Amino acid sequence: MKRAILFVDDEPNVIDGLRRMLRNMRDRWEMYFAGSGEEALKILETTPIDVIVADMRMPQMDGATLLARVQERYPHVVRIMLTGHSDKEMTLRSTKSAHQFLAKPCDGETLRYTIERTCQLRELLRDKKLLQVVTGITVLPSLPSLYRELIKEMEAPNASLKKIGAIVTQDMAMTAKVLQLVNSAFFGLPQRVTNPVQAVTLLGLNNLRPLVLYIHLFEAFETTPGSGRVIEALWEHSVAVGSLAREIARLEKADREVRDEALTAGLLHDIGKLLLLRLPDCCEKLKGLADREGDWLPADEYALIGTSHAELGAYLLGLWGIADTVVEAVAFHHQPGNSVADRFTVLTAVHVANGLVKEGDCSLQTVDLDYLRRLGLEQKVTHWAELYREIKGGQAR
Repeated sequence: MKRAILFVDDEPNVIDGLRRMLRNMRDRWEMYFAGSGEEALKILETTPIDVIVADMRMPQMDGATLLARVQERYPHVVRIMLTGHSDKEMTLRSTKSAHQFLAKPCDGETLRYTIERTCQLRELLRDKKLLQVVTGITVLPSLPSLYRELIKEMEAPNASLKKIGAIVTQDMAMTAKVLQLVNSAFFGLPQRVTNPVQAVTLLGLNNLRPLVLYIHLFEAFETTPGSGRVIEALWEHSVAVGSLAREIARLEKADREVRDEALTAGLLHDIGKLLLLRLPDCCEKLKGLADREGDWLPADEYALIGTSHAELGAYLLGLWGIADTVVEAVAFHHQPGNSVADRFTVLTAVHVANGLVKEGDCSLQTVDLDYLRRLGLEQKVTHWAELYREIKGGQAR
């Protein structure tokens, strides 16, 4: 089945260029072209659209306004913004309505890859209701205590980017949004940033302050009553997994990028559970399981909603343009054997770290030994378990 892609730009030569550049995608995409925001909205009224790609600067209705209206009326549509580096103020205004930003002019390969990857990630979700919920969410809950701590540090006379970065690193929702923005075309960085502390430093207070104080990007939103305990436990688990995954990657002498991505993926691996807390009926049932058993299982999620937090989290992070290696680790952290990797990767570190932290006693009951055997890493498990014991022992002291 073809995907429906809507391109919006007020310059006729740009539209003509897109038609020529993407002609070879006609067998896979049903493409629509609009010369204004108003025309785009009329197309959306009569045509089911999967992805909209809009220019930032347009007369009468700019790209930020258009995508905000699309978000409100058609929350299931994936929203991509084409922007120039001079559009700082407008880009900040659109961070709540755009899933991704691409630099303009954008080459055909980048545009095709971004759209194709987004469409492939959509297949992770098998329930249309959940698809609408996920793509309509722009702000994830952060722990109120961390949020207050962040604001306090940012408003201090001698605000420290290092301290702010340390605060952001403690929370997976903050980490995801900071990485989404710093890796967007808006900043035009030569390489992808995966370390949240580095991301905060690159963003700087001038960019981070309006994101937090004005756009309320990281402000905790209301979840269902009684979910605070679940979020607290989720936060503690994610921080532990992220830290251990990074140390496992370090022990394996992985390069700096892999270590940074292992930390990020570990922090974010359960981010899909935050989305489940936005579904009241499902949330209450899962919280009931957690009350009795300490946590719920992916099998419980499949039984209730036909998918799991792993797919939900991977889909959302993919929409935000987070690195493929991180998205893969989040998607398969419970089922690493479904990946095609044949060597140690970020997924390996996160899967093992999640199993060790979840079991607590290094019993490895939830670690996929067949997967590790396929990678020739089964003998490494005892070393990783010992590493976790040392970390736990150090924390206890």
